Amino acid sequence: MQTNIGRLIALGLISVSAAHVAAADVIQGTVTDASGDAPLQGAIVSVDGINRSATTGRYGDYRLSDLPPGTYSVSVSYIGADPVSQTVTIDGADTVLDFTLGSDVRYLDNILVVGSAAAQAGAINQQRASNAIINVIDSDGLGNFPDTTVADSLARVPGLSIETDQGEGRYVSIRGINTDLIAASINGVRTPSPEDRRGVLLDGVPSDLLDGIEVQKSLTPDVDADSLGGVINLKTISAFDRDGRFIRAKLEGAWNEISEEVSPKATLTYSNTFNDTFGVALSVNYQDLRIESHNNEMGEWGLDEDVSPFYFPNDDYEQRWYGINRERIGLVANFDWRASENTDLYLRTLFNNYEDDEVRNKFEFRDLDDAEDGTINETNAVFGLNEVDAEVRARREVRKIQTIALGGETQWGDWQTDYEVSYAYAEEDDSDNHDVTFRFKKIQKAFPEDVTFDYSNPKKPVFSGGALLDAVYDPANYDLDAFEQEFTVNEDTEWTGKFNVSKDSLVGNTPVTWKAGLKYRDREKTRDVNLLIYEDDSINLADYARDSFISGWRLGNPQPTWPDPGLTRQLRGTFGPGDLDEEGSFFDSNGEDYKIDEKILAGYGMGTFDIGRLTLVAGVRFEQTDVNLEGRVVLEDELTATPTKFSNDYTNVLPSVNAKYEFTDKLIGRAAYYAAVVRPAFGEMAPFIFINDDRDEAEIGNPGLDPLEANNFDLGIEFYPTKLSVISAGVFYKDISNAIFPATFDIADVPGSVDLSGIPAEFLNGDDTDGGEIEEISTFINVGSSKIMGIEFNYVQSLGDLTSALDGFLLSGNLTITDSEATLPDGRDVPFLKQSDTIWNIAIGYDKGPWDLRVSANYRGDYLDELVAPNLDRMTNDRTLVEASAKYKINDNMQIYLEGKNLTDEPEYYYFGDERRLSQYDEFGTTVVFGARLTY
Repeated sequence: MQTNIGRLIALGLISVSAAHVAAADVIQGTVTDASGDAPLQGAIVSVDGINRSATTGRYGDYRLSDLPPGTYSVSVSYIGADPVSQTVTIDGADTVLDFTLGSDVRYLDNILVVGSAAAQAGAINQQRASNAIINVIDSDGLGNFPDTTVADSLARVPGLSIETDQGEGRYVSIRGINTDLIAASINGVRTPSPEDRRGVLLDGVPSDLLDGIEVQKSLTPDVDADSLGGVINLKTISAFDRDGRFIRAKLEGAWNEISEEVSPKATLTYSNTFNDTFGVALSVNYQDLRIESHNNEMGEWGLDEDVSPFYFPNDDYEQRWYGINRERIGLVANFDWRASENTDLYLRTLFNNYEDDEVRNKFEFRDLDDAEDGTINETNAVFGLNEVDAEVRARREVRKIQTIALGGETQWGDWQTDYEVSYAYAEEDDSDNHDVTFRFKKIQKAFPEDVTFDYSNPKKPVFSGGALLDAVYDPANYDLDAFEQEFTVNEDTEWTGKFNVSKDSLVGNTPVTWKAGLKYRDREKTRDVNLLIYEDDSINLADYARDSFISGWRLGNPQPTWPDPGLTRQLRGTFGPGDLDEEGSFFDSNGEDYKIDEKILAGYGMGTFDIGRLTLVAGVRFEQTDVNLEGRVVLEDELTATPTKFSNDYTNVLPSVNAKYEFTDKLIGRAAYYAAVVRPAFGEMAPFIFINDDRDEAEIGNPGLDPLEANNFDLGIEFYPTKLSVISAGVFYKDISNAIFPATFDIADVPGSVDLSGIPAEFLNGDDTDGGEIEEISTFINVGSSKIMGIEFNYVQSLGDLTSALDGFLLSGNLTITDSEATLPDGRDVPFLKQSDTIWNIAIGYDKGPWDLRVSANYRGDYLDELVAPNLDRMTNDRTLVEASAKYKINDNMQIYLEGKNLTDEPEYYYFGDERRLSQYDEFGTTVVFGARLTY
């Protein structure tokens, strides 16, 4: 198959060279603001009278080739600035023609900025000029919102929503497609994942290190096809984004109302160009974030069917206090060298270190199923307590992401090549932690009275019970149940090489850019889990408790501060061999280990056709995947871990077509189709088998999973009615095959697609006399056809274009409505995981003179978070976040600002099937950010 792909690419290159080529006269140059220092990306340069146009790139550069001799009027269109034209005569030689537009632009943030208006203009122009369906956040769009993480910034893009962790954006969903099914890149290099999945955490990369973000929703053949929803590309700074030296320092503090601490953050950026041929861009960012959150959770709910059916809590109830210190250190070092008139070379590097130092105190009321023996109804239960746990986890998790890309571009007349070798590495080190649980046992024997559990307010349930609760809150009643230490490391490494070649030509009178390329990706993913569990019930909690309760606690019941993490840390290394739980330690240390090698060879061919007002990009991509997997079969009772291996290979043919039609200069229609393939998540296809004989169940990975495949369709319209505005609408439809869902089966009902050959025969022989017969299998399966469909609206308007009375005011808003359906093996129809049916954003701003003000709101509807059972699936409730920022320019070099996050103190709520049934409730509080920027 590799040979076949090579032949296809070679055939494409021969076709390119055979195309009819006219005279190779060229107009090239740059488009900048009036200062000449700030390049404008996304400007459209057109040659009047003939069907020729080009779009400026990142550095404001453009190139028009194959022009017949003559005299032409060349014009530039850029939303937010008046058009500019120049007359030029082509006489057989290359012509340099530069343009300047608009007013003088000053630097206040990552790139050229005149406040919010410039950010809006930059984003709109890039989206308008693109031949694919994209959304852009210009760098000042990052600076204009109170965003700590990239995920927070992306929440404002049409069709995107985020999952949060401790109030910060972490994972991103595009059009209802969860993070494991979309792709993220840094400067075009696929970002590895430090977790045991494909989804990339976007809370570790500080937004201050970026120059902009692009979300590509329709794929072209020259883009990796490993995404059902789209590709998020994070662009870091380049020295050639500006002319000459640039220095910016940023210093800020963030105050959170729950933690009542100020968290410092600082960024220093430097770039310079030397002799217009060599550029250096450096940026370093540091943040020490201190936050606190208050949480309570319910384990499960059961159904009482005796008289009037209702659900009641029947597992456990937990309260959790989190004290978190997140330290982020980021570094970007980029070097650009214009080695000759025809060749540009670059080295782009990013290093990010994220340390999550977390203390979690958990207080857990166990075995609430005893409520069935008491008095229960839909709002409260009266029963006797059985066990209560007091637990502390002290964890220092270190995550690293590194990308290095070395490459360049070379122009030979009408031919252009680009090439790159890249290295990407991610690591999650979870080896500095301990988790210690103390338990108050056999409560009913010593305290036979009942407690009342009132869950009429499902978000904040309350226990009451007099003397019994006094005993529950006495640390002397708790003895050690387990002390756990974990030493787990996840690593993700990818080496990539790619080569692309393109050629401008004429086919008849139609300008065509032919393009073809090859790419090779070699990825290795490893997970190594090691857990030690110790037991010694002679250790009493009273010796590991200091203060009594958390002050300012927001939930229904008091929250103890014990066990104290500083005191329990002293238990590390004090246990003897006789205290080790060998069976539990062995089982948990071996079952999740795996190593996966994934190699992908891709090739493509495509053409970009300028047919009058129609621009058509069409082609096909081939991807061959070769994967080798290693895991273990773990038997709990025998303390054995047997290596298991699996391999697979497959090839996908992936066509795509993107069309853009300019009805008028202000009205553009778009249509797109592309095929995509997403390989199973690593934790889903790893060939592990856990056999837990105590519970008569097995958990197994499924290395035989098929990759997800999708046919994606888009149709949209864009209208640019005034100088700085856009109104757009679009519909999309995704027909998905082989979607992957978790599933649990009785042993007799396991489908043939799940391979049970790795399970020893004695566990499947139907004879329970050996004490190990498996009754239940939990695994991952492919389901049949699934569908996602939706509609998007977007509106951006400079209100000053409508009336001079509103000069300086900016309005933006977007709405996405989606629907999805997948059918599980039991016949149940469910929506896609993590898909919100409604997402909207709205922002109003004022940008004039020294002031830049903005208020924004972001809404994300509820979504399916986890499959449990009919009427009991875990759902995430809808959420609206309100934020604001005020910036004041003291002079051309100094700006101060004040920002507010989560101004309405919005919590996050998860529930089981119905909002009356608590799963998880978190409060994070409001955060106020204050700071200053100094720019030269």
